[in-house]
Amino acid sequence: MTNGARSADALFQAGLHYLGRREWPQAAQAFAQTLAAQPKHMPALFTAGQLALQMGDAAQAVSLLTRLIKLSPRHTEALNTRGAAQLALREPALALLNFDKVAELQPLADFAHANRGLAWLAMHRPADALAAFDQALALRPDNALSHGNRGNALSRLHRWDEAIAAFETALTLQPDLHLARWNIGMTQLRLGQWARGWQHSEARLGLFAAQGWCAPSAAQRWTGEESLTGQRLLVHSEQGLGDTLQFARFIPLLQALGAHVVFEVQPPLLGLIAAALPNTEVVARGQPLPPHNWQCPLMSLPLALHTDAARLPPPLTVLPDASLVSLWQTRLGPRDRPRVGVVWSGNPQQSDDIHRSIPLATLLPALHPGVEWISLQQEVRPWDEAAMRTGHLRHFGNQLQSFDDTAALCAQMDLVVSVCTSVAHLAASMGQALWLLAAHTADWRWLTEREDSPWYPSVRIFRQPQTGDWSGVLRQVSAALDRMR
Repeated sequence: MTNGARSADALFQAGLHYLGRREWPQAAQAFAQTLAAQPKHMPALFTAGQLALQMGDAAQAVSLLTRLIKLSPRHTEALNTRGAAQLALREPALALLNFDKVAELQPLADFAHANRGLAWLAMHRPADALAAFDQALALRPDNALSHGNRGNALSRLHRWDEAIAAFETALTLQPDLHLARWNIGMTQLRLGQWARGWQHSEARLGLFAAQGWCAPSAAQRWTGEESLTGQRLLVHSEQGLGDTLQFARFIPLLQALGAHVVFEVQPPLLGLIAAALPNTEVVARGQPLPPHNWQCPLMSLPLALHTDAARLPPPLTVLPDASLVSLWQTRLGPRDRPRVGVVWSGNPQQSDDIHRSIPLATLLPALHPGVEWISLQQEVRPWDEAAMRTGHLRHFGNQLQSFDDTAALCAQMDLVVSVCTSVAHLAASMGQALWLLAAHTADWRWLTEREDSPWYPSVRIFRQPQTGDWSGVLRQVSAALDRMR
């Protein structure tokens, strides 16, 4: 062994030491030094690729693993991990090639077929995904995760009872599989089975806890059974900005029960929520909490309050800051056509984002020429940047410095057209006319089939006629705009 090889091996062992201590940046640096000393060090290429994916750098993971696969084309672990990284990069067709190769090299590897199913789901091919999960389960019938993913494929096919049965099988095999129980709840809520749906959706808290989340308070949980007269109740937001806007409507019901409510919200919503709930002690997440007797997660309030469609309170009335409204009127200038605000993508980290967001290149050709189209989102994703440069969409980027700015800009619109994002909830809470662009299997809150929403009276829902078909939705929107003119 040469001195260079010995040095590379020593650096690699140091990287493994850091990895064992979960000191990931130090481990990544040690693996980089290993590869600088010995570029074809295959264990370092593989481990560094795995670590890059774990640290959120999927592109670097693909680069490292591709180098390894060139050296060892039958390295199934590298192929499988590269496929996972390509899924993270929204390249499911490339991911599928990797998983197909793993299945070819290891015909009895159930995980290869399970991963093929995930790629097919991301490609909006749920029937193919279902077949892949069935292949995985034929090889390993006791795999709870494969049963859960099979339930997801069945949901995409709108085979609701079979989907719930698949999630229940997953739970029988693994009773602590919180995601499967949560999926049962989401399916039941989507079908309008609210009582059972709210109960099963409590499983999300177990899932969050397993991922390291904990409630911001050690106070006793309020379940709806305890009197709130003269009590101080902490309600804490737990998921996205849109969820907080949607569920803030329950705060006045708590106050009617005699509670003094402390409402912890995400910092971007602090001003809007505080103005909409002037009798509520609103605090930003991460700030010291005032004294309180009880605590309750925001999205557990419908369960505690026994909420169904007949007892759903109206949305919170959100009003933008008047000075910002004036500022955005000036920025937009005089209007000569109807102004329509549009939102085509949400948080890319959201688990269902690949199904709810629209590629900008798909959206732009469908924008009705008789309308002044205004982007209501601050960020443009890297894969949308080229389309943005060629389009006729007014985009303000970093001029939208806060969610208060977004509300003020939204107030200038005659109509908002949006996928399922926080801006959609903002517009609907402002009473703006909202045309919601919904995936074929929409988020649970938009139910199934209907064009209206019990949550927001100003919403009209345009649904994909089939999975992945955004062009069909956009044709519906264009025709509806024609009828408005």
